[in-house]
Amino acid sequence: MKLQINDIQKVVLIGGGALLRKICLWCLSEDAPISVITSPRHSNENLGPGYIDGDELSLREFLERNHIPFIVAEDIQSEGVEQFLGDTSDAFCVSLGAPWIFKEPTINSLFKRRLFNLHETRLPQNRGGGGFSWQIMMGTRFGFCQLHLIDGGVYTGDIVKTREFLYPAQCRIPKDYEGVYLEKSLDFIIDFIEEIRKKGVCVETVKQAEYFSTYWPRLNTSLHGWIDWNTSLVDIERFVCAFDDPYEGAKSYLNDEIVFIKKVSVDYSDGNFHSFQSGIVYRKNENWLCVCAGKGSLIIESIVNNRGENLLPKIKPGDRLYTPQQKLDERAERVIYTPSGSK
Repeated sequence: MKLQINDIQKVVLIGGGALLRKICLWCLSEDAPISVITSPRHSNENLGPGYIDGDELSLREFLERNHIPFIVAEDIQSEGVEQFLGDTSDAFCVSLGAPWIFKEPTINSLFKRRLFNLHETRLPQNRGGGGFSWQIMMGTRFGFCQLHLIDGGVYTGDIVKTREFLYPAQCRIPKDYEGVYLEKSLDFIIDFIEEIRKKGVCVETVKQAEYFSTYWPRLNTSLHGWIDWNTSLVDIERFVCAFDDPYEGAKSYLNDEIVFIKKVSVDYSDGNFHSFQSGIVYRKNENWLCVCAGKGSLIIESIVNNRGENLLPKIKPGDRLYTPQQKLDERAERVIYTPSGSK
């Protein structure tokens, strides 16, 4: 399908997150009219120091400080949103982690059938949320900036523009992936906006092949971050990395206390362990623990309690990390996020 996008006069960003803030700042520097539609959940989000370019301001405070017009909406189809948007025939409207499911009547009436979404993984594979954590668990190094039309389905619209890249080998945890993706996606969106603003574009869109599609549900660290010590060493390492910064960390029990684990690596120099030894601390250093895990060792450099206290000095060889089966079973529960938060 050929998609003609004429010169735009304004940019409408829908959602939240670090990328939305970066695009806002670029638009201000370029005197490009900008407005934002966000949700209660996103408006109160304080990215903080755990995120790349973390901002101590909530999104609402950021928008107010920079005098950017915005609306906080529980329902994207509300009358207030329609009045706020006005005529969008000359606007570039893009979703950046928006929490709503956009239905066709809304796409047609509010956005003139020109509503876009930016997705961080390959489509139609890897639809859904929790992208970086799933990528780390699956061992995926390919990154994508994919702009697609929103058509009323879930990540099903025609692909408008794609840019593929590789995450460097040193990327191991979500914060690493986020840093690279923020840089790549910011350049990607800016290049597209500049191209439209100069002369407009005519794009040959690509229809998604459903037989290639996969979908992964959203993740919640509190519910899904429990370590299964009976899985392979590689799976355990990737799992712990997937819930590392900016999240609270993967969890387990030690001496009847919940502990949070980050900064892990694998090692095979101490031999092959039996499955019954998995989770046992067999050696320690003042800076790390050596833990049996499958066919090798999991090296842990950060382990804290729920008060953030460093537990390395207190742990003794012979202590065992374990996760009750009930906690592992609960990981199967699906988390749904609404504009106000999870439910």
